[in-house]
Amino acid sequence: MRAKRIFFYFLIVGLLFLHPCFAGKQKPIAGPPPFARVKSPEFNSDGTITFRIWAPKAEEVKLQCAALLGETSDQMERFDEEYWRLTVKPARSGKFRYKFLVDGVQTPDPVNALTVGTSSVIWVPGKETEFFTVRNVPHGTVHRHFYQNPAIEAVRSVSVYTPPGYEDRPNRTWPILLLLHGSGGTDESWFRAGHANVILDNLISEGNARPMIVAAPFGHTVEPGTHGWPFVQEQGDFVQDFIEVLMPYLEKRYRISNDPKNRALAGYSMGGYHTLKIGLNNLNRFGNLGPFSWGGGQKFFAEQASHVLDHPKEVDDQIETFFVACGRDDFLFKGAQDMDALLSSRGIEHTFFISDGGHDMANWRKYLYEYAKLLFPDG
Repeated sequence: MRAKRIFFYFLIVGLLFLHPCFAGKQKPIAGPPPFARVKSPEFNSDGTITFRIWAPKAEEVKLQCAALLGETSDQMERFDEEYWRLTVKPARSGKFRYKFLVDGVQTPDPVNALTVGTSSVIWVPGKETEFFTVRNVPHGTVHRHFYQNPAIEAVRSVSVYTPPGYEDRPNRTWPILLLLHGSGGTDESWFRAGHANVILDNLISEGNARPMIVAAPFGHTVEPGTHGWPFVQEQGDFVQDFIEVLMPYLEKRYRISNDPKNRALAGYSMGGYHTLKIGLNNLNRFGNLGPFSWGGGQKFFAEQASHVLDHPKEVDDQIETFFVACGRDDFLFKGAQDMDALLSSRGIEHTFFISDGGHDMANWRKYLYEYAKLLFPDG
């Protein structure tokens, strides 16, 4: 019986190897699949960039990226029957997100591995990218931590940058900048998309910024899928988390200065709102404020920080740096203008930094670069 089983075993194995799948008779794949036979994006010698995509059944393909297109049409042209292409002359240098619009459906570039979210990313080198380009300088370290908040029954996250030399000076306390993200971001946004660590590395190496710790917490507290607009629902929970849980957590693990002059807040969009709401109501803890792409007039301050209206002199005395920044094309620019006017009318010293462009990371990197240079002169 055993001999028969062995015989049938080898018979079956032998028959399997005669099958075309095992005998090497299947038709070989000739080169890469069709979508991978194009190069996209391709940087050309004349400074232009060509985008390509395989879309054999498409009736219309467009490139979505206003910052790159400038005056160029977004319509791509068909070539080699199954492919589409468009060559553009970049309006400016920078790091940009783009997508293809294939018969009205958005899709990232299939052959570009560099992505953020559902968008492809292209880096166009030039003057506008120098300040956040990695250089041969001493580099800090980015850590990521998770901590428990019992009050909201949630595990929270925070990304933390320590500057070059932090580990070598165990007896020193350091200034800290808390960076807050917008409604579509996470605790990693300021580092992954904003390159905050690279910006600080470069500024510190130039002597244009003080070495500082940078912490970027996750700004949402509601469960994914919550009905309604989470930004409205979660503000109290985030403030509680920030003041009662996050800050003690950071103070326990990092050598952070207790002096309000050596503590700063900054954030873009929703993070700008958080900066004002937390900062203006805790000036005994944070003496530097940087609301980016956010603003508000009389109504905002009356509801969120009425003491700014009632006791502007005391507020002004407590703030070392108040840096308001917004782009001319930002949909929140009017709110930033209103805040500038209100602060000026109350005699509260501040900077109103106006840039070109709109509500995007290209501006927020720039604002961080300018703001960081003003912080902690005695830190």
